[in-house]
Amino acid sequence: MAIKLRAAGIEDFIILEREAEAGGTWVTNRYPGLACDVPSFLYCFSFEQKVDWTRSYANQPEIKAYMQHCVEKYDVARHIRFGSTVESARWDDRSVAWLITTSTGDIVTADIFVSALGMFNEIQWPAIPGLDHFEGEKFHTALWPEKPDFTGRRVAVVGSAASAVQLIPEVAEEAGHLTVFQRTANWVMPKQDKTFSNDELEAFRRQPADAQKIRRDTYDFFEELVLFDKPDMMAELERLALENLAHVKDEGTRAKMRPTVPLGSQRPLFSNEYYPTFNKSTVNLISEAIECFTTDGITTRDGVEHPVDTIIFATGYAANKFLSVIDVTGRDGLALREAWADGPQAYLGITTTGFPNLFMLYGPNTNNGSILEMLEHQVAYVIDKIATLDLNKLAWIDVKRPVMDAYNEIIQRDIEAVVVWRSLGSRYYRANSGRAVTQWPHNMATYEAWTRKPDMDAFEIGSRQ
Repeated sequence: MAIKLRAAGIEDFIILEREAEAGGTWVTNRYPGLACDVPSFLYCFSFEQKVDWTRSYANQPEIKAYMQHCVEKYDVARHIRFGSTVESARWDDRSVAWLITTSTGDIVTADIFVSALGMFNEIQWPAIPGLDHFEGEKFHTALWPEKPDFTGRRVAVVGSAASAVQLIPEVAEEAGHLTVFQRTANWVMPKQDKTFSNDELEAFRRQPADAQKIRRDTYDFFEELVLFDKPDMMAELERLALENLAHVKDEGTRAKMRPTVPLGSQRPLFSNEYYPTFNKSTVNLISEAIECFTTDGITTRDGVEHPVDTIIFATGYAANKFLSVIDVTGRDGLALREAWADGPQAYLGITTTGFPNLFMLYGPNTNNGSILEMLEHQVAYVIDKIATLDLNKLAWIDVKRPVMDAYNEIIQRDIEAVVVWRSLGSRYYRANSGRAVTQWPHNMATYEAWTRKPDMDAFEIGSRQ
């Protein structure tokens, strides 16, 4: 967003950044094994393609370095206020502006408010009794300690989805004993994760077209995959996933780890190390539900007590809340949490009725494919609306309620048409009401086309006095 504002000749903007450095989730999260599940050549901006990724799926340090490279190359650091957590944002009808309060006590006045905080903000702790009673070491993957030492310790990992699949093989190498508490078995695909040699990296630098071809081929594959509706493709992926699962030698453990929901109903996971980890004599899997935490361990519903020294919570985020994790108030005192009582919704996933000049990046129902590709289309849309405001001397625009409602009816209808999503699947797809609020039910090219359509008739407008 900052890069494209500067490219449009707009310099009067600031970025309020919670962390002490740029990089978003790649700064906040740093647990061992953390990597992207979108191939590297597609997980970079189209206008700043990195051709010398060291591996097919980049890990956290390399992605963080790429993001910070973009900040430096496009000279946007001078617009960033680090260590500034937004605590509230309020639309002021009188001054026709947003008043944004930060943790430093500053109040920022802005004509335009762009939320770029995405889905992963509010940590999800399990709603299980006794969490505060445990007297050992405990932490969430999103709050990873500087240098935890698991040597000789009895470690429990609560959770078995994305972060767990990545960190469990790493923790198992060090822990005296590792117990994994699994609520739902996930589909874990083999990961075609090639490490590129120095000669290959040099060849990519000399011939960037080769890396760009990999990007195009990856894009095309994702466009085919996103709706999980190609029978031959799905049959092949399921075969590969079951072959991957077959690496678990113990028949009982393997049976517990076989998913009972359709492939694609959950977030797809990728790992070559996860399943073989359960062949270690120091690792075991518990699929019995957790009853409570005790002072020195975990008790499951079958009455078995599992003494542990350290508990790692790989339980993710409340990813279905989006901007409502912040206290946001729109026109006539409308609170965003109230407006989204049945779950977050927005027009194109970018703007929501009652909140003028508010635009969201990675907003409701925009998650599919490569998020960086989706973000580029969202940013282009926002830049166009800012230009329209300026050109037509408008004070504000606010999407009309009937337009937003009609759009969301279409989105929910199209989500219902994705057969594998009819299962509840991954819980972060849905709000408490049951409505799917994270997923985009088409491919990336369709989203690009929808966001490029002229649509100012969708908005109520206010002129400058």
